[in-house]
Amino acid sequence: MSGGRPDLAVTGATVLAPEGARPGTLVVDGGKVAAIVPPGTAVDARETLDARALYLIPGVVDPHVHFDVPGISLETDFHTGTRSAAAGGVTFVVEHPFSDPPTTTAARYADKIRRAGAGAVVDFGLWGALTEPSLAEMAGQHALGAPGFKAFLPDNDMDFPPASEADLLTGMATAARLGARVLVHAEDRDALARGEALQRARGRTDVGALLAARPPSSEIEAVREVLRLARRTGCSVHLVHLSTPEAIDLVTEARAAGLDATCEVTAHHLLLTAAELPGLGAFGVCAPPLRDPARVEQLWERVAAGVVQAIVSDHCPYGRADKLGASDDVFGCPFGIQSVQEYVPLVITEALRRGVGWDRIVPLLTSGPARLCGAAGVKGELRPGHDADFVLLDPADPWVVSAERQQLAEERWSPYDGRVSSVRVVRTVVRGRTVAVGGQVVVPKGTGRFLALPADRADAPAPGGGEEAPWAEPVGAPGSGSGEEAPCPV
Repeated sequence: MSGGRPDLAVTGATVLAPEGARPGTLVVDGGKVAAIVPPGTAVDARETLDARALYLIPGVVDPHVHFDVPGISLETDFHTGTRSAAAGGVTFVVEHPFSDPPTTTAARYADKIRRAGAGAVVDFGLWGALTEPSLAEMAGQHALGAPGFKAFLPDNDMDFPPASEADLLTGMATAARLGARVLVHAEDRDALARGEALQRARGRTDVGALLAARPPSSEIEAVREVLRLARRTGCSVHLVHLSTPEAIDLVTEARAAGLDATCEVTAHHLLLTAAELPGLGAFGVCAPPLRDPARVEQLWERVAAGVVQAIVSDHCPYGRADKLGASDDVFGCPFGIQSVQEYVPLVITEALRRGVGWDRIVPLLTSGPARLCGAAGVKGELRPGHDADFVLLDPADPWVVSAERQQLAEERWSPYDGRVSSVRVVRTVVRGRTVAVGGQVVVPKGTGRFLALPADRADAPAPGGGEEAPWAEPVGAPGSGSGEEAPCPV
């Protein structure tokens, strides 16, 4: 640490450092975490934030977002999507390759970096694609910053060709050579086609037919097959949005046997159940579908047991007209939940209600996802040298979710309308700069930066902190703790 005067001190908060939650002062300099010092330590900073009674957690890392709506342009999509992220406490996102056109070549990947960066207000990364027309493009995308490649097993409405077994084998072998990860949406394509055909033959296209056509077995068997192929190729594999405890158990067993296999669950699979689907209608339609209450309880058991590596949004902002226009035929309804602005406080609220503490739930939103996407060392933890990305949360300020508060100019909707959160996002900070306060974004588009992943590659910011403990000596000259300027209230 330098002996100069730091830029910012955040005082009075309960800080979620890697060692756990404790009172402290976060010191920021040059957009990086400089230190976390004991409460009451005098820090002569240029600016001071008074965060008394608040929790200060690392900026949330969401490695599973889709920003292809409103679809006017990548710049507009990323501006809209990252504004929603910033308002909800998310400071770093990794977007999936389902833009228009799909991000299936190195040239499209490079173009997406440029266009998305012009609109983003938080930092971002980009996954590459594993699909038959682009298998030869994987190395080029990886060189540009893709930490892994998304494969989609089912048919989909995104003009993204589903991966066959041969595609997976080729792509996994390539990823293994590159040292990259393969992400898989694992539902058995043939089983889903048979299930839909059967329901249609029975004259059923209501939301309940979706549950019958996409049963837990279609996910479980697909996960089993993906893990078999990963063992065969030696590939690191990540199973996205698992909705069944049985599938999570398969990943856990594979990890225990030595395979680099990880998994994530979405907020909506933890916060919503199939029993609510008739009332939610099209706004609860997603893939995999919502599951029965018993399985949701079992998902929470896996979260509490520490066998899930990340909780994500899988934010997918289809318009109201698109959703409602297919409400009489669930199989024609766009699959996706719009939630990046609301999921963080709602997940923490539900975790605390269940006795899953801050020290357990916050890493699943921060350091766990950062490790999965290759951002560890830069994002996801409050350590000296890491980016000063953090969120201030009020743990005792209940509020009611309303889609009217969303950053979208139109098409506002949420499956969580009317739900009460006991935790409120107060302020979101990226690299030491406040990007949102009280749900309002306060920076222009283009503020966010692209991060090439993994973050230890030569053209990415160098990881900082080493083995230094985050609880360090004060930075800067002794002073009153408020610098020359009056404290800036949160």
